[in-house]
Amino acid sequence: MAQNIYFFGQNGLPDPAIWEAALSDLKGDYTVEVEEREDASPVYGEIFLGGEDLMQFELYNPSQTAKGFDGESGQSVFEQEIELAKTEKSGGSPDINAELAKTNELVVLAITAEGRDDDQVQRDLEPFLDWLHATAKGVHYVDGTGFYDATSRL
Repeated sequence: MAQNIYFFGQNGLPDPAIWEAALSDLKGDYTVEVEEREDASPVYGEIFLGGEDLMQFELYNPSQTAKGFDGESGQSVFEQEIELAKTEKSGGSPDINAELAKTNELVVLAITAEGRDDDQVQRDLEPFLDWLHATAKGVHYVDGTGFYDATSRL
């Protein structure tokens, strides 16, 4: 399963440093490794399940600068991703665009689980996505399949 998932959070997320404890309470043996940053660039990290690489993540918010900024366009990566979601990914849906307009934090997940059945990867991701929806509210977009809220496809 090689795809990206974009979670457009509306209430902000807890610091990724505490994700491991929250996820392990939900479903077993998650490990979260966060790359330390001194500037205001995006937060990068990896999430493992049972010692196996499950996904990489990048966490963006509107105030980030440095590596989270594209000097050519004048927009932050956060702004670019929101604009792309509104113009290309949403298909112009007013309901989805209204949800995207509330976004104050973006988590980009790159699925890295290799050698695992797609259904198993989905089962492994479900607790994390459910937790994101419960914690930060918002919608998520799965490459090739569309937008979802906490309960259904939009």
